[in-house]
Amino acid sequence: MVKPLHQRIIPETYVQLLFEYLEKQGHDPESVLGEVWPIPNPNGLGGVGVGHWQSLLETARSYLNDPLIGLHVGQTITARHLGVLGAVLSACDNFFTAMQRFERYQRLIFDVVPANIKILDDYVELTWDIEEYQAGGLVDETGRTVMVQFGRSLIRGKDSLRAVHFIHQQPEDIKPYEDYFGCPVLFEQPVPLIRFGLEMLSLPLKTPDATLMAILDKHADQLIASLPYVDEMIEQVRKHIAHLLHQGEPDIDQLLDHLHYSRRTLQRRLTEAGTSFRKELNFVRYEMAKSYLKDHRLQIVEIALLLGYSEHSAFTRAYKEWSGKTPQQEQLTRVLNKQ
Repeated sequence: MVKPLHQRIIPETYVQLLFEYLEKQGHDPESVLGEVWPIPNPNGLGGVGVGHWQSLLETARSYLNDPLIGLHVGQTITARHLGVLGAVLSACDNFFTAMQRFERYQRLIFDVVPANIKILDDYVELTWDIEEYQAGGLVDETGRTVMVQFGRSLIRGKDSLRAVHFIHQQPEDIKPYEDYFGCPVLFEQPVPLIRFGLEMLSLPLKTPDATLMAILDKHADQLIASLPYVDEMIEQVRKHIAHLLHQGEPDIDQLLDHLHYSRRTLQRRLTEAGTSFRKELNFVRYEMAKSYLKDHRLQIVEIALLLGYSEHSAFTRAYKEWSGKTPQQEQLTRVLNKQ
């Protein structure tokens, strides 16, 4: 079964949310964050790595000395920041339709992990599958706030949130979270979720426009179709790359020996999936690196060797490119979060 090849990115319009927030607070966002204002890709694709988005939020949190920056930034969301998805959701006739569209088009705003909607007897759960990847705590806090804030701005009526769950470490004071969401907020949970009453699905939205929604649906479908997807062959590629890394840096010829494909066929299938051998190698290395960095018994040099690097400096450069942090900074962050 073909499934999305999540690129772990978010659009520039969403990242602009933080730049605008800093500017409204009277600060120069480019000076604070150390980079220029993000410019959206004209075709609606492209984006910023979610690891880098986490590091930008961390930088702003430190600069403003604001542990609740995720809540504060998320509450400034507008349809413009969500691009095509924001316009589609705004044109829906009721909240049920909006949730269907969100599940269908989520990758246009959060191409990181899949979202799933489950309708039960008296409530609805929106969950995210974190089996292959876990975003940072500030990414999640900002994202949950964005969803609730934007949902509240769309509906005619009052929301009926039942629970909000995060997977990251609980902060010292959870009252600000409970005050904002208006429901129990739990941390260090196995699955991130938003739970709300079943009755909320029937709530009408403020600006329904069936004609506009049909046009926007067509555009959103075209954008989704242009995003990469992964099939069973890609999963096998990743599995064998992970195995080969223990023997040093693998090359495509070694992979061909395991998969029994011709070079031409493998490269064509990878291209059709919107990826390449090098991209998949980096993906596997990054996922394995995050896992290894959780084990404080492993030194950076040892992790580099386990990932097939002959020099730890090459691993350090690569990890910073993937996540916006050096491996040393990642380990330090994990240690501080546990204190």
